[in-house]
Amino acid sequence: MSQLAKVKHSRNQWKRKATERGDQDRYLRKQLARVKSERDQATKALKEAQARLRQLESHTQAVAVLPKVDVVWLSLRLFLEARIGFRAVCRVLTLLAQALGITKAPCPQTLINWVMRLSIVRIQAARCLRGLPLRQAPFSNGLIWIIDISIGLGTGKILAVLAIEAQHHHLTPGAPSLEHARCMGVSVADSWTGDTIAELLGRLIARVGRPAAYLKDAGSELHKAVALLDEKGLASPCIDDISHAAAGMLKRDYQHHPAFEPFVSACGRVSGKLKHTILACLAPPTVRTKARFMHVHRLFTWAERLLKLSPAGAAKRGSTLAKLRACLDALPTCQAFIKRFRADASGPLRAKRFSKPRGSHPTP
Repeated sequence: MSQLAKVKHSRNQWKRKATERGDQDRYLRKQLARVKSERDQATKALKEAQARLRQLESHTQAVAVLPKVDVVWLSLRLFLEARIGFRAVCRVLTLLAQALGITKAPCPQTLINWVMRLSIVRIQAARCLRGLPLRQAPFSNGLIWIIDISIGLGTGKILAVLAIEAQHHHLTPGAPSLEHARCMGVSVADSWTGDTIAELLGRLIARVGRPAAYLKDAGSELHKAVALLDEKGLASPCIDDISHAAAGMLKRDYQHHPAFEPFVSACGRVSGKLKHTILACLAPPTVRTKARFMHVHRLFTWAERLLKLSPAGAAKRGSTLAKLRACLDALPTCQAFIKRFRADASGPLRAKRFSKPRGSHPTP
């Protein structure tokens, strides 16, 4: 190979290598520019996202923290509308504090103070109510006073007087509830008689006027109080609560019935056999000894449904039906009595459905 050919060959190799290096450098420059551009865009987007996040966090914190007025309103709604106790309201607010923006949930004693203040305000507001003069139609206008006595402060008894509009069913659909009642007065005494109740009602009448009617249970002391007011010329029609009236009718017919006590005793034995077993869900409802006939119909309803779960015919040994029949005790022998009681109680119970609010546990 001549000297010229060697020079040309070397030059061609150099040119090829230079072209390859140039292509590689241009590719790297382009990639570097692309990476820098993407990096700058990502950095800018990150800064914008962080700025928006800080803005949202500051906005969320400003909105989520509830003022004290809203906390008081929510607490009173849980107590008055949801019907849960003071400790339960405290636990609910503690659980939902972070979600609702509550910095510190109130304690039960604070809730009691709020409810007492609300009660005082409502009692003072009730003094502005005035009973209207009654026409011949007794319920044409005015207020109906609801009188009740309950044990609330140790051995002391609380007498509460609530008021609802006499025209409630014309103004509001459905039965009266707590939100429709206004507290006219509350008093506490070791015991209440007809004279002391009449004295308290007389003071209320002197302040707000005579009611259109009294709504009460069948208690003798309340009946005597209304009679004493009648003697003083402050009479108003008297209405017996339908629940107590129905319980009184059932008590007169069945309190001394020869099959009643055996039925109640059989229900107690069945309850003892069903509890702490796989059939515990079929245990009877609890019925208090005091004012038993207010809720005794639930026991008969339970017994009727339980007996329907045990149809006639043989049961396989060890089966669920056999275990149920072993727990029924003397309940099957009371079927005729159960059927009679259910037939007699169906009318009063059906009437109660029209006068009671429809809640989560309607009257059966």
